[in-house]
Amino acid sequence: MKRIQESKILNRLHDLLVILFFVGFIFDIRFIVGFGTIMMAANAFPVNRLETGKWWNPGFFNLFTAGLVLYFAMAAIALLYTKNLPRGFAIFQTNLGMIVLPIGVMYSSLVNRQSYGRWMKAYIVILFAATVLAIVHAAILYNQHHDASVFFYHNLVGLYSKHAIQFSVIVFIGLLFLIQEYSSVLFFRNRTGIIIGIVYFSFFLFLLSSKLVISIYVLYLLYIFSFTDIFFRRRDYRFAGLFIFITLMTGVFMTDTPIKKRMQEDWDARISKIGQQKFSPADYFTGVQFRMLSWRFAYEILNEKHAWVLGLSPGDSQDILNEKYTQENMFIGGAPENKTGFLGYHTHNQFLQAVLETGVFGLAFFIIACAGLIRLAKELAQRSFTVFVILLLCNCFTDAPLETQYGIILFVFFPLLMYRGSQEATGSN
Repeated sequence: MKRIQESKILNRLHDLLVILFFVGFIFDIRFIVGFGTIMMAANAFPVNRLETGKWWNPGFFNLFTAGLVLYFAMAAIALLYTKNLPRGFAIFQTNLGMIVLPIGVMYSSLVNRQSYGRWMKAYIVILFAATVLAIVHAAILYNQHHDASVFFYHNLVGLYSKHAIQFSVIVFIGLLFLIQEYSSVLFFRNRTGIIIGIVYFSFFLFLLSSKLVISIYVLYLLYIFSFTDIFFRRRDYRFAGLFIFITLMTGVFMTDTPIKKRMQEDWDARISKIGQQKFSPADYFTGVQFRMLSWRFAYEILNEKHAWVLGLSPGDSQDILNEKYTQENMFIGGAPENKTGFLGYHTHNQFLQAVLETGVFGLAFFIIACAGLIRLAKELAQRSFTVFVILLLCNCFTDAPLETQYGIILFVFFPLLMYRGSQEATGSN
């Protein structure tokens, strides 16, 4: 009896910790995120002890978590040869999330279908509150300055110091859960409310203007309308819904919106520009141009430093990239509205960042983690989880999520949470 009571207390404590973690994560309250991360992992140990009588849980390891542990170990070893030890140690502390977060999810039976449903309902409520507050804040700014850009991209979530692309993934997670719920109705009983939530968060996602997230979301909806009966059981209704959706998307992408401007900018970009030997501080680079330029710079740096095997170390890589930007005469700040320019910009590609920081060994370990994600998706065979894994892997080619605490949470915590929370669910929604 005592053991059962202790187990219930620990389960309720974990509920509170996860919800607190969501609040800190979505509203960008970093000390709450750090506290929640540590406490979720710490709580998993006594629960596992109560359940199994052992402190060690071999179920913690799978190919994904093994790849993360190896990648973390390689980055930790790099502390031995870094020149910038303070920065290297700060990155080491951030990288601890690759170990601590999986413990909080995988180490006990605290994460199951019922707990996942409770937590994700809270996630939707917290996300709704955060997005409404962001829109209200943008409306106040618009009333003051009459600049419509406050409703789009980074400006929209500037209240939380959030990167628009990261927040787009946060919204995408909520949308995936709501779409899955509309099909299964396991945790929300009102389908009308679910539809309203899907429409609202879809609208907010488009305001955030992330090309990658919007593209994958649109393709996912096209797949759902074309090949499933989630929203429309009759074929004629399905075709009508598909036609309306395509018409709406055509309007969004054809009208003069920030989304169209950002896509047009990359479409018109001259790729040959990245081959220039020297640049001018006045040179502007689109997202595609800068990412391709990062490939060139990383290759040149690794050759010059003879660092292909062990890399430059996480502590030194940004310093050396900054030196490269300066040598190439790129914009390095000084303007009132931009004091740092390209200084501080990483490669915006996790595969490239891995080899730059930890060499081919680190790259191999990160690829193992990616293969582990693919294996989890194959094992679960659930549409929403598969789409999320596709987004995470695509995002690794356009950003370096393991460089930040929030990126690690998106890449590590949420796929494991979705995997464990959906394992008992039936169907492949």
